[in-house]
Amino acid sequence: MNTWIRENIFYISIITLIISSVWLGYRALYISSNLEIVFLDVGQGDAILITTPHGRQVVVDTGAKNNLGVKLAPYMSVSDRSIDMVVMTHPDLDHVGGMISLLDRYDIDVIMHSGLLAGAPIYSAIAEKVKQHTIPTITGEAGQVITLDKNVYLEIYSPHINLASFEANDYSIVMRLVYGNTSVLLTGDATKSIEYELVNTYGNILTSDILKVGHHGSQTSTSDLFIQTVSPQYGIISAGCDNRFGHPHGNVLATLFSAQVQVLDTCNEGDIIFESNGEGWQKK
Repeated sequence: MNTWIRENIFYISIITLIISSVWLGYRALYISSNLEIVFLDVGQGDAILITTPHGRQVVVDTGAKNNLGVKLAPYMSVSDRSIDMVVMTHPDLDHVGGMISLLDRYDIDVIMHSGLLAGAPIYSAIAEKVKQHTIPTITGEAGQVITLDKNVYLEIYSPHINLASFEANDYSIVMRLVYGNTSVLLTGDATKSIEYELVNTYGNILTSDILKVGHHGSQTSTSDLFIQTVSPQYGIISAGCDNRFGHPHGNVLATLFSAQVQVLDTCNEGDIIFESNGEGWQKK
């Protein structure tokens, strides 16, 4: 081996060592970063991305359109093709429509659903793809606690295993994301009757810093009692601009404003991003 080759191998080794050191340093910083939650602007629908301090990713609902991968792209590495968990709170199109794109684009470790086996027409196609990909599924039920990361977990409050209702929204998975002393309550399209049951069952346990306002701000959700009990600092409304349903409803906004809740909506804000260090939230 001549001198030129030996010298270049030496320099290449040094450069490789430097790159590895930089990468490990970046990885260490990444692991020690905050929890992030993004309420994605998907128009008239819900889609939320949770990224834990150690990089575990949970998607809650997928919006109505089959383009969720595009919406997630700014918050995920180009090479990242895996999602740890997807939660479908209930099978309405504006909550599951983007699921096909996720199944086609990402490796998903586990899917949680509400237990309803019928809903939007696309739901049967989703079920078939889940079966084809042999993705484990679990049914969300009140009382479950799912650990996502150190000091990060999901508490499932609804639906109750004995729930009997003809209203699909009543079966929405309601869960509280907790990181240290901070929390977010995610409600799907849960109705006022479910809110009353939650208050009667859990009381002040529901208290959370951030509330994903139920049913896109529809007057079927967000009772005065529920808001008083949850006592959020922020209320997030995920709804399309000028939607045909009139969301958010004026009565809902009045309830939130009278409780001094700071309301943020995806129509005006676009993606809404919060970070937590376990002690408090910062809006990005």
